[in-house]
Amino acid sequence: MPALNTKRLVGEVASRYGIRLDETDPAFVVVQLSQIAFEESSQELVERLAVERREFEAAVQRVQSRVGQYVAQEFNDGAAALRRGLEGDIAAAGLKAADLVEQVRRAHTRSTLIRWLCVGITSGMGLFGLGVWVGAHLL
Repeated sequence: MPALNTKRLVGEVASRYGIRLDETDPAFVVVQLSQIAFEESSQELVERLAVERREFEAAVQRVQSRVGQYVAQEFNDGAAALRRGLEGDIAAAGLKAADLVEQVRRAHTRSTLIRWLCVGITSGMGLFGLGVWVGAHLL
């Protein structure tokens, strides 16, 4: 803190109140004692505030760590729920795909069966007709 400018104060008091003071006047001693006490108490306050700031920063770090752990846990829980949902969707899609494959296989098997049945019936009728023709014309 800057030193007290006693000469300026002596001039101010003399001009305002018409009182002549000396630099060794007890009033200045009281002011200087007050200034010294203020400097010491302000220094203690600054030191106390520095300690409090460090403690506050440590508390903020602890809270930040806890919040980080909480957010990480929530994220992991959400990811696990999403994973379970996706696995369920994949399993359901797999079942639907298997069902569709089975339906396609049945459809192809049925159409193949009908096709070969038609080929067999047509071939049988053709052979029967050929036998009737041969029997009617050649025998």
